[in-house]
Amino acid sequence: MTAEFYTDNRKKLLDQLDEDSMVLLHSGFAPVKSNDQDMHPFSVNRNFYYMTGIDTQNVWLLLAKTRNGARVWLFIDEPDEEIIKWNGKMLTRERASERSGIKSGSVLYMQDFERYAANYLSYGLTSVYFSFDRLSMTAASTRAEEFARTIREKFPMAQIKNVAPLIASLRSIKTPEEVACIRRAGDVTIEALRQMLRTARPGEYEYQWAADYEHYVARSGLRHGFETIAASGGNAVMLHYADNDCVTKDGDLLLVDLGAEYGYYSADISRTFPVGGKFTDRQKELYGIVREAMELAKDKMRPGNPTKESNQAVVDFYKKALRTAKLITDDSDVRKYYYHGVSHSLGLDTHDPCSRTEYEPGMVITCEPGLYVAEEGIGIRLENDILVTDGAPEDLVGNRLLEIAEIEELMAR
Repeated sequence: MTAEFYTDNRKKLLDQLDEDSMVLLHSGFAPVKSNDQDMHPFSVNRNFYYMTGIDTQNVWLLLAKTRNGARVWLFIDEPDEEIIKWNGKMLTRERASERSGIKSGSVLYMQDFERYAANYLSYGLTSVYFSFDRLSMTAASTRAEEFARTIREKFPMAQIKNVAPLIASLRSIKTPEEVACIRRAGDVTIEALRQMLRTARPGEYEYQWAADYEHYVARSGLRHGFETIAASGGNAVMLHYADNDCVTKDGDLLLVDLGAEYGYYSADISRTFPVGGKFTDRQKELYGIVREAMELAKDKMRPGNPTKESNQAVVDFYKKALRTAKLITDDSDVRKYYYHGVSHSLGLDTHDPCSRTEYEPGMVITCEPGLYVAEEGIGIRLENDILVTDGAPEDLVGNRLLEIAEIEELMAR
């Protein structure tokens, strides 16, 4: 991604703001586990990254829109030679400017941040936007929440607002550069799965199957978008099972839900494989139902269609298919075997924010019907990543490792 991409994102956001508004975005901090040092992986706040392209902790972005125009400021920690000796290179003003597209003269050190924010508030800015990303009441406070409380105390005339919905609207539509990142992540994910199928064997633990996949991803220079799910047998009926600590058995299926991450853009792919290399007749029957549901749902992902239509297509199809498979006798029982939605937005977050209720060109979404038959110890989910276009949807993953013949040929022992 180029600096122009982030510059354009900032302009689009500023265009949506009223005059006398300020946006403050913080990159976040690396977690500290127990009493350990802060040597754990840092994951940047995605809204901050979308506006800057910078993935360094403790950086503030300040966007100000006044009657005299808009200004953009970035505040970073001043490089410290003692810290560099221990932790390596620090972000410099020159590098921050090059990456973000913010002029070097507008990249300042952290000691100036509160003074600049206070100056804008003192001279008439009435609205201050933060990105409030809290998912639960018990989550730890973020630096943004803490600073918002400070502003409420020191500048009670200022109105605190949440910028997350505005950025979510922008992030819902991907540029070609963003799509290319997701496509690359998907390509590596599929090749890593091929390697897993060549090397893993019945009798190994689920985590060993996952390790073969993860090793290939790491060797490709990519990270993981989320924790790998490798659920065999009855474990696969639990949607977010991630213990991966059971022994795989010949005759069972293994459901994997995983995705490599490229440039912070994640793929999200699910596949279901026979542990022993061959599907049973019953497994083929149920797998075929999910496979057909996938195509029906994908076909609904066209511009102008309500997003709920793709999931309804799966439910309507299952009402007939699950009767034929002798799983249900009443339509209301479909939810016993299919208890999640068929799609979510995909991008910088695996479950990317999306404000759209109709499909629009540029959206990237998952298509992931599933079928979970606990009484038979079978869980099947198939998932690809779909780009909504002006016409037919474009499958960024395609049929790779979806067809039974290809899977069994690759797994031939």
